[in-house]
Parts: sequence; C-alpha cells; structure tokens
Amino acid sequence: MAERYEIRAYLGRGGMGSVYRAFDRVLDDEVALKVQRAQSARGPEAERRFRREVKLARQVSHPNVCRLHDGGQEGALRWISMELVPGETLAVRLQGGPLPVEEVLRLGTQTAEGLAAVHRAGIVHRDLKTLNLMVDGTGRLRLMDFGIAKPATASETGAGGYALGSPEYMSPEQARGRPADARSDVYSLGVVLFELATGRVPFRAETPVATLLQHLQVPPPLEAAPEALRPVLARALAKDPDRRYADGAEMAEALRAVREGRTPSPSPQRTRRPRMAIVLALAVAGVGAALFFRTAVPPGPPPATAAPSPGPLPMQSPTPSPEATAPAGVPPPRVVPSLAAAHPIAAEGAPTPSPEPTPPAPTPESPAAAPAAAAQPTPSPTPVAEGALLVVARPWADVSVDGVPRGQTPLGRIPLPAGPHAVLLTHPDYQPYPRRVTIRPGETFRLTVDLATDGVRRR
Repeated sequence: MAERYEIRAYLGRGGMGSVYRAFDRVLDDEVALKVQRAQSARGPEAERRFRREVKLARQVSHPNVCRLHDGGQEGALRWISMELVPGETLAVRLQGGPLPVEEVLRLGTQTAEGLAAVHRAGIVHRDLKTLNLMVDGTGRLRLMDFGIAKPATASETGAGGYALGSPEYMSPEQARGRPADARSDVYSLGVVLFELATGRVPFRAETPVATLLQHLQVPPPLEAAPEALRPVLARALAKDPDRRYADGAEMAEALRAVREGRTPSPSPQRTRRPRMAIVLALAVAGVGAALFFRTAVPPGPPPATAAPSPGPLPMQSPTPSPEATAPAGVPPPRVVPSLAAAHPIAAEGAPTPSPEPTPPAPTPESPAAAPAAAAQPTPSPTPVAEGALLVVARPWADVSVDGVPRGQTPLGRIPLPAGPHAVLLTHPDYQPYPRRVTIRPGETFRLTVDLATDGVRRR
C-alpha cells in the first residue's frame, strides 16, 4: 500500500476508520484513502469476503455514488481508495436547521437513485446516514462510505453479539441482528429524510440499546414531518420489511411522484397477491371440507328446534404477537433476540408467564339443584385481573411505580393491576432511569437494569 499511495493530508474519521487525502501513483490522481485495522474480522475467509465486496462495489457507476477505485488488506490494515469529492456532508448542512421540503425531496430522490444502483450490483450499504451523504460543489448528492468493511454474514452482528451500524439509523431487523437487505437501506433513508425535514432523527434515547428498542417498538412520529412526505415516510419506516419499498428504485419513484404532485402507492403491491392467494386457498379448502363432510356423514334426525346457523368464525393466530396484545399507545414488552445477546436487559425484560387455573367444565344441573340456583340470581363479583413486577437493579435503586415509592432493591414481587405502568429507578450516582412496562394477568414482569451500562452517570 505504501508503494502505491502517498499520504498528503488527514481528513478525519469515517465509517471504517481514518480518512486521508492521498496521491494514487497508479491512477495518477488524488483519492480519499480510508484505513482501518482489521480486528473485527480476521482470517482468509474475512479477507476473501472483503475483496469480493470491493470487486462488486467497483462495478457501481452512477452520478449519485462516489466511485470506489480499489481496496485490499495487508497484515492488520484494511484499506479502500475512493473518489475524492470536495463538498459538505448532509450532517454539516443540517447544522443550519431543517431543510425546505423541496430540497428534501430533491436530495432524497438522488439518494434513492444512488441506492438503486448499489442494490442492482447486489450490495447493501448497511450504514446509510447524513454523515455518509455528500453534496459536491455542483449541488449533486453523492452516496459515500458504503459498508464494504463490514462482513455481510448471516446476521448483522459483530464481536460479542453487538449489532453493526449507527443506532439512530438502523432498521428493526438490524437491531435484532438479522440479515440486512435493500429494504433495510430503505428504512435508513427514511430516517435520513425525516431528519432533513425536521432537524432530528425519529428515534433517539439516552443509551444505544434504548434507541434500538424504540426502532422495534415505537411508531415513527410522522406528525412531526411535512404532510407531503408522510406517505413516503410511512412506508419507508414500516417495522415490517415487507411493507416497505423493495429497494432504492421503488423509493426513488415514490419521491418523484411527490415532487410531480402525484400520489405515491400507499402499500406494497407485492404483499397483497400472496395474502389474497392464501385467502383463496383457505376458501377452497373450506369448501372442499364442507363437501366432504356433507357426503361422508349420514343425515341424522332433524332437531326439535331449529337453531340459527352460526356465522363463520374469525381466523385467529394461536399465539398473539406483543404488538397485538399491547394496549394502544403502550410499547409491547421488550423481547429482542439480538439485543438479548448484546445486553441482558432485552432477555430478562420479557414477562415470565405463570400457569393459569383451568376453569372446570360445566355440568348439567340436577332437578333438585335447579330451584336453589333460581333462588340466587345475583352473580359473584369478577375479580380484578392482577400480575406482578419484579425489579432487579445493579448496584441498587429506589423504585417508584406510577409515582408511588415502593422501596429500595432488592425487593420482592410487587403486585400490580394488569395494564401499563410507569416505573422510575433512582440512584444518587446516576440520572433517573424511567421505564414503561405492561403487566398481564397472572404474569410476573421481570425488569433487570444494570445502571453501570444502561444508565447515565451524573456529571
């Protein structure tokens, strides 16, 4: 590397390490040289994967994508040389406040078109943010610093199970440690557009883990964005990847529609056909089953009193999701697989169901018992549904629930009515730590907090 590149100036830090202005003796031109110690992924397989991704990235040629020249690894150093683009990042431009909606649409369309070219080459950026979007001297947006150095493995986690990327811009599937595809970049671009239009990202909490949980559980605050952008942001920031735009090309078309005064498509057409097919298949299966039983079962004697035929029963999933069971406006319990590997709170914050008593089967009343039952028509009062909260705090904390002090940890189980509750943990060395929990009947919600890692120390 030293034989090819002459370092001329230090430019700063980027997504994969230090960035330098260097002279490339092979290209006879100045380039941006990004250098990182390859500590996160070593070995022949990591180097082979890195070179393959560099080879793919070199094939991307688009006016809105910064050209990648070459890349390689020598010993403990990994490097990438890219086109040197003079200008400013969108992060710098945002220092002057939110941008006009027309400017947001223009820059967003160019970003989506650049992403479309990247996606067509089989590459996922994985770290799209305002710091990686440059506006050159002509006003053209350039997509930079796509995550070549990050391994595109079966899961987007690094050493120790931590998700790779910037928490404020990561998609829900990245937060869970699942593979990222083009729809994940679409989500990150939705975050960028929201930030350009409002001056802030849609999700930011006191800690990175809390920020990731917001991506998983909290609806995006679309009401804060300009009305013209809301239909596009609603799809781009959908929690379910199947409800987002399929790639940069689809999102670019939606942004062009808004700029031209047309209405973008409200939901993906590709997800409606499979669902309709499933409905039709179930309907056919139901008709077939009805015909089978009608011909196979011999007719019995007619009933003495004809009862009205019940209507079709609604289809229900055997196990409701947390989103379906949580009250409106209350985040569901934190059940985050990858965050559980990175942080014990995600695994221990889930409620532990306890078995509920099975009600006895009804038995027909005897003639002697019938008059007694008629003599006591008043029903017994229905007991209030109740669960419990168990708080485990390290090193310790004073616990308040719904504004009522409950004592200092360690505490036993705190009985609470079923429903949402506000929990506040306080410690003299840390800032107050609030949590919102949902108690379910017959269940104990275990809340585990390590203030040394989850909390924020007082200055």
